[in-house]
Amino acid sequence: MAGPARVLRSGRPSRGAGQVLVLFVFSIVALLVAAGIAFDVGRFYSERRFLQNAADAAALAAANALIGGMTNDQATTQAQAILTRNFAGDPNGVTASLPPASPVYDDGHAGDPTHLVNGILILGGDVRVAVQNDIPYTFGRVVGFGSNTIGARAHVTLKGDILPIVVRHYLAAPGPNTTVTTPCTGSEAFQDLVATADTACLGTETNAALRSAPSAGAAFSASTPDNDPSHHGPIMSLVGQGASPSNSASFRGFVALDIRNFSSTTSNVFYNNVTSGTQPSALKNLEAGWVTAPTGYPGPDFPPITSPPDPNDQVALTQGNSAGLIVAAMDTRFNPGDVILAAVYSGTVMTIPDFTWPGPTQPLAIGTTQNRNNSVTMSVTKNSAFTGQVASSALTDLNDAANPLTIGTILPITFTPNPITPAGTVTWSQFQTVGATAGIYTIWIKGNSSSPYLTDHYVPVAINVGAVARDFSSSMTPAGTLVSIPTTGGTTSTTATFSTPNSTTAYFGGAVALSVEDGPPDQTLGGPAGIGTTTFSANNFTLNKNGSQSVTITFDSGSLPPGEYPITIRATGTNLDGAKVSHLYPVTLDVATAGTTSNYVDIMGFAVFRVVSVDSNDVMGYAISPLIADMNDERLRLAQVARLVPW
Repeated sequence: MAGPARVLRSGRPSRGAGQVLVLFVFSIVALLVAAGIAFDVGRFYSERRFLQNAADAAALAAANALIGGMTNDQATTQAQAILTRNFAGDPNGVTASLPPASPVYDDGHAGDPTHLVNGILILGGDVRVAVQNDIPYTFGRVVGFGSNTIGARAHVTLKGDILPIVVRHYLAAPGPNTTVTTPCTGSEAFQDLVATADTACLGTETNAALRSAPSAGAAFSASTPDNDPSHHGPIMSLVGQGASPSNSASFRGFVALDIRNFSSTTSNVFYNNVTSGTQPSALKNLEAGWVTAPTGYPGPDFPPITSPPDPNDQVALTQGNSAGLIVAAMDTRFNPGDVILAAVYSGTVMTIPDFTWPGPTQPLAIGTTQNRNNSVTMSVTKNSAFTGQVASSALTDLNDAANPLTIGTILPITFTPNPITPAGTVTWSQFQTVGATAGIYTIWIKGNSSSPYLTDHYVPVAINVGAVARDFSSSMTPAGTLVSIPTTGGTTSTTATFSTPNSTTAYFGGAVALSVEDGPPDQTLGGPAGIGTTTFSANNFTLNKNGSQSVTITFDSGSLPPGEYPITIRATGTNLDGAKVSHLYPVTLDVATAGTTSNYVDIMGFAVFRVVSVDSNDVMGYAISPLIADMNDERLRLAQVARLVPW
C-alpha cells in the first residue's frame, strides 16, 4: 500500500536546492575570473615576445651602426629609431615609451650592465637594450589587478668573423735595397703587406718607422681598385696560388683553425670535434665550411696576440692545392669591395724546433775487457728552427740486472763535446769494459736540450760484449715505430718480424720471449700507468737456422688520456752458445693527439682586408687597417659581425 504523498509548499524552494544554486553561481564567477586572467596572461606573453623582437632588432641595429663607423650616440639613435617603428605595432595597442636616456638598473646594482632593466647601453663592442611596457589587465581588474610591467632584454656583441686563412705580413723579409725611394713600385724584394702601398717597401722587418699604416681611404672602385695607394695596402693574393711564402711553396694561406699549439710534437690542441684521426679531406671541408656557415667559425677565439707567441697562436697548415677549396668557398660569399677579417703571419712557415739523434752505427762490439775510448762516433743534426745545444748521456737497461753498465763492468760512458751545438759529431770519449760477461746487451743513449723547448730523445744501442756470434734481428728498427690510436680507449695493431741468419755458426738457436714496458727513463713493466693490456700473437718462440717469426702486437690504450707515450718492446733470450741476448725496440704510442705535421704558422695579429677580385686560383685584396693584436678590437669593426648572445 502506497504511503501518503509529500506535499511541497507552493513558491518556496527547498533549503538544499538553494545551497546548490549559490555554489553554482560562485563556480561560474570563479571560472570567468580564471578565464579572464588566463586571457590576460596570454596578452602578457604576446607582449613579451613583441618586446623581445623589438629589443633584438634595436641591439643589432646599434651594433651594425658601430660596424659602419658610427659613434655610440649615432648607434643609440639607430636603436631608438628601430624601437619607435616596432613599438607602433604593439599587439595590445599600448605604445611603449622609448628607454630613458639614463639607464635604469635593478635596485642595488647601479652601473652593472647585467642588471640593466630599461635603457640602451653601449660599451665598446658590447650593446645591451632593455625595454619595458605597462600592460593593463582586462579581466584581472575584476579582482583588483591594475597593470603588469612587461620587459625584454637583448645583448649583442661585435665579434671578429675570423676566416680559415692567414695573410703574409712580409715578402722577402728582412729588408730592402736601401736606395729604394717612395712611392714603391711593387717590384722591390721586401714589402710590408700591412702598410700603405706607397710605403710598403721602406724600412725592414724590425724597423717600420718609414712605413704608414693602411686605412679605408677612398671608396672602392671596381674599375681602378688600386686608386688610393697612399691609404690602402698593396694588392696581393690573400689566399690561393699566389700566396705561397718563400720557404714553403706548397702552403697557400689555407689553415686549420681547429688545430693549434705546436710547442712540441705532443702539444696539439683540437677543437670542434676535430681529432688526430680526422681525415685530411674531412678537415678541409670542415674548415672551408666555416666561410659560408651563417654563424661563421664557432671558435674559440684566438687570445690577444702576445710576444713571445702564446702556443694557441700556432695554427696548423692545410697544404697544397687544397687552397682551391677555400677560394671557392670565399667566392660564394664575397664580392669585390667586401671586407674580411684575416689573421696575419710573418710570411714564413715555422717548424717545431727539434734535433735528430740516431745514435751510433750498430751493433757496437767490445771485448770483455777492452778500451775503445774515442773509437765510436755519432752525428747530431737539427732542423732550421732549433737554436739550442744537445747534452749526451748513457743510461742502463733498468730491467736487466746483468747489464754490464748496471753492474759496472762497462765503465760510465762519457761524450765529447758535451754539450754540442748541432750539427756536429759526438765521440764516445770513454768506452771501456772490465771483466764483463759475454752477451748482447742494450743501453740507452739520451740527447737532452732545454732550449728552445725541453726536448729529450732516447736511442737504444745494442752492445756486443765478447764477440757473440749468434744473434737475431727484427723489422722494428731502433729509430722507433709510431703506432697511432685515433681515439681514447681504442686499440691498434702492428706487425714485427724476428729472424736469425741462415748460417750454422750464427743462427740464434734458442727461445725468444717478448714483453712490453714503459719507455726510458722509467721502463716500468707493462707500460705507462693507465695503458690496457698489450698482447702478442706469439710471445715465446724459437729461432732456429734460417728461422723467422711474424708477430702481431696489439696495443690497448686503456684509460690513457690524449698524448704520446714512449713504450719499449723487449725481446730477450739465451742463444745456442749460452750467451744472453737482449734487444729493446722503442715504440711511440700516439693516443688521439698526433696526425698533424710539425709545420705551422705563428699568428702575429689581425687586419681588415678589402677583396679586389676572386678567380679560381686566388682571392686578391689589400689591407685597410693596421695589424691589431686583438681580433675583437674596435679598430677592426669594419670586418666584425654582430651576434646575439646570452644576456
